[in-house]
Amino acid sequence: MSQIGSIEHTPAVASALSWRRLAPPLAALLCLAAGLWNLAGTELWWDEGWTLSVARGWVERGHYGRLLDGQLAPPGLEASFIVTAPVALSLRIFGVGVWQGRLPGVLATVAALALVYLLARGLYSRRVAVAALLVLLLMSMHPQLHPLIMGRQVLAELPMLGYLLAGYLCLWRAPSRPIWLVPAALLWGAALIAKAQVLPFWLASLAAALLVALAIRRWRMAAAIAAALAGGYAVSRGLIWLWMWLIQGHTLPGAAVSGLYDVTAFVPNLFNRTFALGNTLLFGTPTVIALLYGLWRLARDRAAWAADPDRELVRLALLGLAGSWLAWFALLSVGVPRYMFPATFVGSVFVAAWLSDLTGGFDAGATLRRAGGLLRRGSARPAAAALLAILVLATAAPITLQTIYREYLVVDDRDPQMAADFLNRQTAPDARIETYESELHFLLQRRYHYPLDQIHVELNRRGLLHQDTPIDYDPLAADPDYLVVGRFARGNDLYTPVIEAGAFRLVRQIGRYDIYARAR
Repeated sequence: MSQIGSIEHTPAVASALSWRRLAPPLAALLCLAAGLWNLAGTELWWDEGWTLSVARGWVERGHYGRLLDGQLAPPGLEASFIVTAPVALSLRIFGVGVWQGRLPGVLATVAALALVYLLARGLYSRRVAVAALLVLLLMSMHPQLHPLIMGRQVLAELPMLGYLLAGYLCLWRAPSRPIWLVPAALLWGAALIAKAQVLPFWLASLAAALLVALAIRRWRMAAAIAAALAGGYAVSRGLIWLWMWLIQGHTLPGAAVSGLYDVTAFVPNLFNRTFALGNTLLFGTPTVIALLYGLWRLARDRAAWAADPDRELVRLALLGLAGSWLAWFALLSVGVPRYMFPATFVGSVFVAAWLSDLTGGFDAGATLRRAGGLLRRGSARPAAAALLAILVLATAAPITLQTIYREYLVVDDRDPQMAADFLNRQTAPDARIETYESELHFLLQRRYHYPLDQIHVELNRRGLLHQDTPIDYDPLAADPDYLVVGRFARGNDLYTPVIEAGAFRLVRQIGRYDIYARAR
């Protein structure tokens, strides 16, 4: 006993234990620093502009909604209030600006990455948990799939994933300590509000786990899943009711928008099906293989089920979440890579576990020796597994590093700030500006006008579905003095007819923005 005790307390062992304790918080601080670096320099998206505009109006005017031609207008295309509220809080504390609006997203990214680590460590091992983070950071090849890039945008994905994954972590503990059902319900209720599309995949995930829990007679876990499922949905409805009560008198009723799901969620036309499948193969193949492998292992590993069935049920739930989301993306969605991001983010746990099995627990030396033994008798299978792991890493990592360099390290896109500064300084105080570039709405100190939200659906038919859809909108009806055309309106030809008709003349080009003055 004394020998064992002396070994456990040697300086080397103590140092290793201290490093293990320090590594997670140091990694979190590193991710936070990476997220904060040049936060205002990443390209400002059209989607961000609506949320930032509503948050600014809430802070400056006490109005939860937008402005239209200088007048209070209803909310519309912004993210959910549970995403917008932290953005508004940041603007109130730190001032109105791009980095201030993006700060909550960076914090949500750090939290979501930490939750991936915790789930992977519990479901598999510490090595797999570290590998899951490396998969996210070094194998997310497309900019819309990389957490550090997505987390620097004012979008709902990272807050939603944080709430969602924290809910699964609480569910895991609920059978032994039912008090964990309370935070699970609260977190899942917030996730359902953060992004509406999460509901069917969350239901599929928990339904699969619930059915298996009933089949193997894990009554406590089955009860916990059923209670958390019902509680999460009830909380989401309750939060919406509470929010509507709180903002009475501080908002305006919005107009219903029809057909939005027809251009994003249920798109059967051939172009988008080919586009979605192509993106799945290009950027999601490791996730697809890992999810199928994880399901196969889950079905065969009876020893794991016998040792810890609750852990296996949580694995199944996460497999169901990522798998159903990825299937929807490939088979029904419009095919924009961003819609695959939640599936690849959650799927990173299973990609890491799959790579661990291919490489013998990330043993680099053994992996290289196995790969070199492909032609030796009896070693074809382990050699093929090793070669597959090397191929996946050798393909994904260089592309991801190039993406990080191009979209993260060297990018410094200040076009919106410069265009807004020109309009704020070089136009009359009572000038009216027509633009559908919503990121400018957030930055402008002039009256601006834009189409009603229903036009967005028709423009998506043009831009995303490649349909020749007529647009019933007259940009001259509001009698604008200036017109600004950026990437969004240019890609949808929204203002092309009035420009070609000579109603405006080009006076300035600032980056991706063309600024026109009215030809009187």
